Amino acid sequence: MVNSHLPQAPLEVVYYKSTMGNAEGLLRHVFSHGSDGVVVEEPVPREGRVLWTRGDVVYSLHLFFVEARGSSWAHAIENLVATEAATVHESTTFAREFAALKSAQTIILLVDDQTHRVWRGRHFTKMLRADLIAAGRNPDDIPVVFQIDHPCQEGVPTTPSSDIIPGLSWARCDHIEAFPKEKRGAKEALDRAIALYEEMRAEHEAK
Repeated sequence: MVNSHLPQAPLEVVYYKSTMGNAEGLLRHVFSHGSDGVVVEEPVPREGRVLWTRGDVVYSLHLFFVEARGSSWAHAIENLVATEAATVHESTTFAREFAALKSAQTIILLVDDQTHRVWRGRHFTKMLRADLIAAGRNPDDIPVVFQIDHPCQEGVPTTPSSDIIPGLSWARCDHIEAFPKEKRGAKEALDRAIALYEEMRAEHEAK
């Protein structure tokens, strides 16, 4: 339960991910650790709001999932928004994602340990940096948590986190392991993303 007497602080959180995976499922799991969670169903359910208590502050979180796209991931969101060939629905989606990057205060980048996908983490890191710059942001001003998922699918080769982490770097970042089948790690990743934001804000205020 959220203490209604505590001050509420808005915070914009972006999840940056591939087009695969269930954003709504992760949203609802995160909501189970907060209060008053609401999934925005239209145009697709990958946006939501939830109250999240940390110490003596209640954060009003706006969570938005931004997807890296393209078969070669060679196109930044800025270009996708302006693509004449895109449908109206796609253009609207790209524009909303671009707006989310413009306002993001902390970011969680989703990767996993399946060996055939490990390269995506490094590539998505480069794409995220390019998308933030296109959105007029300085990437070094925004903390990133790399959430390393362990799907634990039988028969699928995996790579140890110790071999994955060196390829996932940012000016201010951390790495959190998550185990979707056990519903463990997503809450910790979000908490850490907020903590990194708090640390950066405190440093700026101290200057």
